Amino acid sequence: MTELERLEKFKIVQERVNGPEAGLFKNRYDGRFFTGDMTFVFDGVPYNMFLYKGTVIDVFIGQPADGYNVGISGSSEQWEDFFRHRNFQLATSIKHNPLCFQNLGSALANRQNNSVIAQMMRIIAKVMMDDEN
Repeated sequence: MTELERLEKFKIVQERVNGPEAGLFKNRYDGRFFTGDMTFVFDGVPYNMFLYKGTVIDVFIGQPADGYNVGISGSSEQWEDFFRHRNFQLATSIKHNPLCFQNLGSALANRQNNSVIAQMMRIIAKVMMDDEN
């Protein structure tokens, strides 16, 4: 998948988070409390999503101007592994996963927003794998 094709997939993620997944994302996973940048790096290419109170305002390729707020970085192999199991805890566990992701931004911000980041990654996995469920 090219960088621009992946960016188009992230725009579909934006539509889902703001549309059919909005209630679940904002309420069950506390997305309504998240305002800031959420960045997901695929093989060194950062895809940034700016959210305001759980609504995705903008999606673009590049690092946020004020640095990483929260996010996840990994190789294609790591992302493909996550797309298969979709378990955030396993994907970020140094102890249990040799393909563990790298957290972006401050450790505190990542811990405080674990459920929001995890749910966004699950939605990304659904879109990247063309899974409608």
